[in-house]
Amino acid sequence: MSTVEIEVKLTGVDDELSAAFDDLGGSRPARERLLTTYYDTPEGHLRRRGYALRIRSRGGARELTLKRDEGDGLTRGEWTSPLPPATRDDGAPRLDQLPAEVPLGDLGIADSDALNRTFLTDIERTKREVWMGDARVEASLDTGRIAAGGRETPVAELELELLRGPVRDMLAGARELLAKRRLAVGTRSKAATGTDLLLGTSPPAVRAARAKLDTADSIDRALAKVVRAASVHVTGNLAPVLEAGDPDGIHQLRVSLRRLRSALLFLKPHLGSRAAALNREARRALKRLGPARDLDVFLLDTLPAVIDANPGVSSLLRLRDAARERRDAAHESNRKLILGRRFNRFILDLLQVAHGGGLVARDSGEPLVETARDRLAARYRSLMKAGKGFDRLGEPERHRVRIAVKKLRYAGDYSRSLFPGQATGSCLRRLSSLQDDLGRLNDAAVARQISRELAAADPTAVDGASRVRDWCDERVRSAEPGLIESWRTFVAAEPFW
Repeated sequence: MSTVEIEVKLTGVDDELSAAFDDLGGSRPARERLLTTYYDTPEGHLRRRGYALRIRSRGGARELTLKRDEGDGLTRGEWTSPLPPATRDDGAPRLDQLPAEVPLGDLGIADSDALNRTFLTDIERTKREVWMGDARVEASLDTGRIAAGGRETPVAELELELLRGPVRDMLAGARELLAKRRLAVGTRSKAATGTDLLLGTSPPAVRAARAKLDTADSIDRALAKVVRAASVHVTGNLAPVLEAGDPDGIHQLRVSLRRLRSALLFLKPHLGSRAAALNREARRALKRLGPARDLDVFLLDTLPAVIDANPGVSSLLRLRDAARERRDAAHESNRKLILGRRFNRFILDLLQVAHGGGLVARDSGEPLVETARDRLAARYRSLMKAGKGFDRLGEPERHRVRIAVKKLRYAGDYSRSLFPGQATGSCLRRLSSLQDDLGRLNDAAVARQISRELAAADPTAVDGASRVRDWCDERVRSAEPGLIESWRTFVAAEPFW
């Protein structure tokens, strides 16, 4: 049987999860034990393609399930078929036991004999059906463990699976739970957690997914596509930040929020208060995430180069130690943000828009291509105004140019499918190159500021801060010809819209 599973997962400590489950009311709860074994090839053919294959046993019955994570924090494809009772000779499942409609060609596996047992889960599940507005939902309280490669990790989560009705009502119900209980939106499946446990890895950072707009889309539908792509990007990078403090995860989370804000500001004339609230929360999160990202760049990129150029200078090592302390505090601030009620309400609001639209308050019927062309032209004019006399601009003015470049580039990324042709790709590549060059200029400015702040708190780091400033100044001077060339190359290109 093939289905599409729409589910939101909430995580927290056992007491809060149990209390939230009781808050839901609904039918009399039923309890069951779920023993599940997952399978893949040694090379990980399934996980690399976003699939998970499992055999689940419950109450003597067994079923074989293939799942495909759609990556949007809510939706999974699912194919399930019953299996006969277990015998001693049972090994890995056979692919021909799956339903006929399974896309076997996408799995990258030609022979079932290539499958091995990878990890198992042992879950005590308490479930009941509840109403959330007009949505009928199965609520499952799961506790137990995941075991792989001699390692274990506990499981404690509340799953809300939509049985029928509007997804927005289920998400609104989850939002009400967050107002009462200290819970967070979970973005990692048991399969993904088990894989990391097996391999001894951490959740990887996720890069932006491209939204493909169609000329027939309404403005509301187009924006919903863009927000959905942004929600995939946002939710995909929560675990890397929360569980591993991954610098690339922090960077990608900030990029995802900037892209979201850019889309909301791009269509601002058509939007109402809901969009303004999303924009406000994204801006707040960006501000909280900024210090960690700046310190990561300082410690991973800038400072090592300065230390290499000045071997044996103790004040630089002192500067590094002070920066590490500050970075650790910034990463802890990121964790508190991601676990906080306000941010998790924002995540649910984002998912609600991604799956239901509704942000456009006026003129939704305007032609999408003409709207995009007008807005791109306005972004372009703003960039040209900010960059007037670029060769003579100082760092503060070029910082404003960098912001304008980002806004135009993100808008161009969203709109590129509306303007097919070589000119589109060429213009966006030039924009990307210009953004990278301006970004290095900004990194130098941020490194100087961090050095000044650290030296102000520790006199033994003053000399190190001075050396960082000198290195940054030289880097900016040497990059100047290339930066000016990037600007001129972009200005010479014909706008693709």
